Amino acid sequence: MANRVVIVGRPNVGKSTLFNRLIGKRYAIVEDEPGITRDKIEGYSEWKGKEFVVVDTGGLIPSSREELLEQIRKFVEEELPKADVILFVVDGKEGLNPLDEEVAKFLYPYKDKVLVVVNKVDNPKVERNVAEFYALGFEKVFPISALHGQGTGELLDEVVKYLKEEKVEKPEEGIKVAFIGRPNVGKSSLINAILKDERVIVSPIAGTTRDAIEIPFRWKDKNFTLIDTAGIRRPSNVEYGVEFFSVGRSLKAIDLADIVCLVIDASEGPTRQDKRLGGLIERRYKGCVIVANKMDISPWSPEELEAIIRKELFFLDFAPIVFTVAIKGQGIEELFESIEKVWEDYTKQHKTSYINRMVHKIISEKPPPRYRGKETKVYYAFQEGIKPPTIVIITNYPDAWKENYKRFFIKKLREYLNIKHAPIKLIIRGREEKS
Repeated sequence: MANRVVIVGRPNVGKSTLFNRLIGKRYAIVEDEPGITRDKIEGYSEWKGKEFVVVDTGGLIPSSREELLEQIRKFVEEELPKADVILFVVDGKEGLNPLDEEVAKFLYPYKDKVLVVVNKVDNPKVERNVAEFYALGFEKVFPISALHGQGTGELLDEVVKYLKEEKVEKPEEGIKVAFIGRPNVGKSSLINAILKDERVIVSPIAGTTRDAIEIPFRWKDKNFTLIDTAGIRRPSNVEYGVEFFSVGRSLKAIDLADIVCLVIDASEGPTRQDKRLGGLIERRYKGCVIVANKMDISPWSPEELEAIIRKELFFLDFAPIVFTVAIKGQGIEELFESIEKVWEDYTKQHKTSYINRMVHKIISEKPPPRYRGKETKVYYAFQEGIKPPTIVIITNYPDAWKENYKRFFIKKLREYLNIKHAPIKLIIRGREEKS
């Protein structure tokens, strides 16, 4: 197993700030509010020639019986035996806290690989608090400021003493599949069903997932990167702060994804917010699978619900619809079969000669509207790229190509180019326009 460094501590001591510092980029959401990290987040780091995986965990309160905090404790319990080094983060500014003592007892069976990291030590007044953390019973204590980077070099010098000389095998980046949807529609449950592992915390509390979590996954000899995101609500319902950044990450996840799974609640059917999210996918020309989750409590049959979805999300007419019950693992095979179909069409490339033949076939059936009484001609066409398949038309009058004709044209292109399950981007250029 690869070198593994696990960050542990009570809520709001700066674990995610340290995680971001160690992996060298802003990945985990950082906010001055307890309990932001709820899932297990992994990144990669290297120091003095040694590579290692860094694991950020949720704020730990070992004695809590609250469901969400129990799940966090379970995650941490699973990680500790696998860790080569455990970074026990405490708050130097606040000083020793009774919760730190609880966490210390929880970590004591692993004391030989625990380093106490006193965070937020950025002035002489705070430095005076550092000595009291030796009372936790661990031999090695390191004062740092994760925010400013002070002391992290000395900390890493110690960390690598525990690590083996080996390369970390980073998973190959595969097809990026983002799961987006309103809060509590079952996105995290779907990912857990796919992974057959409680990698992402699932809770009936709306808004449990805060970060966009990227998880490498392999299915039938293909590499995927699954992206779980925070549930997206309407902007008027989003306060500035953690949820604001979570929504921003969800929108960024759409931009980064090749294929977006729009998860809707089958017990409610498509809502206005689902339509808004579908519009974001359409405008970004992303491959899409519509996932109707919670079919076990849906008042409609699959056929009835499909008709409703097609009517409400008519602009995603290219997207396959899959029916799932994530908590029972139902529909996962069908979901990946649909993702593969979308990927095949999303990356389809045709020769210029074939594109031209099909374009002229469409025009012979129904030519573009005349422009100021003059005939609208197409000189030639070609495919400019994939993801999405992008078709460029060179014409004498670009302004003649009105939206309704473009919709007809794209529909015919999809039919003739056999691109049934992916969007087509149509670009209309005049003869003298440069690309």
